[in-house]
Parts: sequence; C-alpha cells; structure tokens
Amino acid sequence: MKALRKMTPSEGLKISEAETPKIGRNDVLVRVRAASLCGTDVHIYKWHEPWSSRIKTPRTLGHEFCGDVVEIGKDVKTLAKGNFISAESHIWCNSCFQCKLGNKHVCDKMKLFGIDVDGGFAEFVSVPEQNAWKNPKGMKPEIATLQESLGNSVYTVFSGEAKNQTFTIFGMGPTGLFSTGVAKAAGAKKIIVVGDNKFQLNIAKKMGADVLINRFDEDVEKRITEEAPQGADVFLDMAGAEAALQQGFRTLRRGGRATLLGLPTKPVTLEWAKDVVLKEAHINGIWGRRIWETWETMASLLKGKLDITPVITHKLRLEEFEKAIELSTSGKAGKIVLYP
Repeated sequence: MKALRKMTPSEGLKISEAETPKIGRNDVLVRVRAASLCGTDVHIYKWHEPWSSRIKTPRTLGHEFCGDVVEIGKDVKTLAKGNFISAESHIWCNSCFQCKLGNKHVCDKMKLFGIDVDGGFAEFVSVPEQNAWKNPKGMKPEIATLQESLGNSVYTVFSGEAKNQTFTIFGMGPTGLFSTGVAKAAGAKKIIVVGDNKFQLNIAKKMGADVLINRFDEDVEKRITEEAPQGADVFLDMAGAEAALQQGFRTLRRGGRATLLGLPTKPVTLEWAKDVVLKEAHINGIWGRRIWETWETMASLLKGKLDITPVITHKLRLEEFEKAIELSTSGKAGKIVLYP
C-alpha cells in the first residue's frame, strides 16, 4: 500500500510502499478515507524533540484519520465490516494505575498512532477495537477525521463552566479556532481571541469570536481590560508561548479558570504569587480527550450548533504533503485534510 513515512532519523518524510497491516485478534483493518495534518506531524517532519527521541524509523505518520472497517479480528465484538470509524489516538493499556482510575487518556503506558505505532497517513491502518469511534454514515470524511483534534478543544472548553462566561483564547491555530466555535456553541457570553495574523483572525470571526486582537497591532492587555474590566472568567492557552501565558494570567479575573493546552518549547516565567496564587486562579492542564466522555459531548455539538467547516481551508492528496506542511507553517491555513 501507499504510505507517508518517516524513513530515517532526520528531517523529511517520504511517500513509499509499505505492507498492508496485519491485524490482531482485537483489531480492525481500516481503509482510510481521510486524514488530517497536525502540528505534531510538522514537528516530526522537521525532526524536533521530543519526537525525535521517541520515534523508531521507519514509521507511518498520522494520528487524525477516519475510514471504513474492511476486516475484523476474531475477538472483535462491537464492530462490523462497513462501519465508518474515527480513531482515538491515545492507545491505552487498561491495566495501569491511571486506566484503573478511569483516566485512560493519560495512561501510564500510552502509545500514540503515528508515533509509537503506524498511523493513518496510508491507504490502510490497523486500529484496536477499543480505539474505534463509530461515526454516522452520512458524516463527511473531512469532519470525521478532525474529531481527534476537535476533541482537544472540546475538553479544554468544557473542563469548567462555559455558559455565560467571558473567554480569552490565545493562539489561533486550529485548536484555538475550534475552541472559539466550541465556546460559542456552549453559550459563552463574550469570546476575545488573540492571534498574530489577519487570515486566522478572520476564521475566528466566522467561528463566533466577538473581539479580535492582533498581538502585533494592539496592546493585548489594554484591549482585554477594556472589553472585560473585571478580567476574563476563562483563559484558554492554545499557543504555548510565554507572552501568551503571561498576558492570559494577568488579564484573568480573581478566581477565574486558566485551561492550558499549548506546549511551550522552553521553561516560562510567570509572576506566580501575583497572577496565580493571590488571584486564586484555577488551573487545568489538558492532554487529549477524556475517553469517551469528550467524544459524546463532541457528537452532540456537531449535531447541534457547532460548524467546524470554516476551519478547513485546504484539501490535498497525500502526495502533496510538502505543500501541506508549507501551508501549515505559513499562517495562511487552518486545518488541512489529506486524502490517500
């Protein structure tokens, strides 16, 4: 089969021939309909840490994908040929301390598609039965493949009260854009977004943002204070940048919620006493999606008020991965969907 793979421990990816996966007794073979590019895939392409220390080559990339079940393992009970599924990318062990607590999304022995096992940037992929989420038959592939990414934003927004809250959202990459739409669908009172280019901020407006702040054109804290004199009820960090974290905490109201999905690439400095402790800020770190709670919430949102199509800006063939990576780092793209 055709697959997009990291062939050597160095920068780059390659379309190559790979063996069609052989499934185990608890797995299903999925013919991929669509897959989507994530920032993690870009970091793997560039061979950045921590992935360069973790991935063993050759490895087929892709942890956001959907497709049709074409073969089932002999012990599979909940799936059948023809089921249209998306995959939860966190493969949990079911036996560790966290799994026993019900926290499968932070399994101590977690494996990830496209990193620890072969992923969905291919014509076929093997998926454990436990990781398959059945989609409605009529769901468009470009929506189905994005549920893994969208789930990050759903978990982030719903990790605390959302209705009638004033949000500040820093970082207008795809997860920030999704979070804007999710907060709107959840009944947020006001959504203030902070980004760094007009293209992405225009998408944020379509997703329901009330106030758009370009951090290069305005004093971010001054503008937020004008829009939310008491401070924001909820601060979402989707950027992982030191300046965003500092500004987000400084403009959070006393007793407000800070929910953090962004991953800083180096240590950050905060005025911890003033902006966290004495403010009594409530901090949540987010990793992935709660399984399957977040997926259930996401399904309800997609059936209702949430439309994520404005975030999808490009649809390309898998062979056009170089163009996809270039677009994803240009500031002129939202989510990019790839078709094998």
